[in-house]
Amino acid sequence: MTRDWLEGAIDCHVHTAPAMVDREQADAALARDALEAGMAGVVVKSHVVPTVGRVDAVNDAVGERVLYGGITLNGSVGGLNLEAVETALELGAAIVWLPTTWARNHASRARAAGESTFVGQRVPTAEEDLIVAEDGEVTPPTRRIIELVAEHDAVIATGHVSPAEIEAVVDASASAGATCLINHPFFRVTDLSIDTQAALAERGAIMEYCAYAIESTPGHTAADVADALERLGPDHCVLATDYGQAGNPAVPGLGDYAQAVVDAGASVESVTQSLTATPASLLES
Repeated sequence: MTRDWLEGAIDCHVHTAPAMVDREQADAALARDALEAGMAGVVVKSHVVPTVGRVDAVNDAVGERVLYGGITLNGSVGGLNLEAVETALELGAAIVWLPTTWARNHASRARAAGESTFVGQRVPTAEEDLIVAEDGEVTPPTRRIIELVAEHDAVIATGHVSPAEIEAVVDASASAGATCLINHPFFRVTDLSIDTQAALAERGAIMEYCAYAIESTPGHTAADVADALERLGPDHCVLATDYGQAGNPAVPGLGDYAQAVVDAGASVESVTQSLTATPASLLES
């Protein structure tokens, strides 16, 4: 009999409509599915627009706070835009994601592959690339963003920046007292060795292991996630889907993913904590 993994679970990474590409669900449908499954929460992410505010309207409609929002610092919100960050945080953003599609790390790879768009958003020119750290130090705008996140007891997430930039962000977050979430460390764009992940966890970072990341990255499987959970410990790990692609529903997907990680060798206790208590601590930080 398959275990019910969804009771009390939180998925920190789901994409919804409206978006610039087809998505499986709009916010309201996701909220209804999550509540029906007994989930405690879902964080809605967009690469192009803030989700804070729009999730509040859905929560009011369903009568319960189940969706959480944030802002991703790509070109469509002005990049590393302090005013946009502060506004989102004042409105209740749970997570501030550093650049994804407009991060130098991601954008340079996209241009090299001949891509002009990613998830519907224009790939920037090299002159427009967003840089969050250089020479082992975060840039002044990045540092101020991290400080704002700390002041509002929110979470700074690393987006699609490079491994070297991730290291600098983790150190700056520790100095500022901000909670740092490393997005999909087993993803083709942001791939980190397990030794690096362990070292970052020791410096206070939390790893976000996403189902979509391992499914779309050659060489990674649920076994890597299972091994990481047992090595780093569930205090430093959350399981998420990064789902919402057309035909890829997040709510059942999270349950299937959790079971796959257990089948690959992780303990039930570690997986349960990575679905419940650890992500809850992020939303309460």
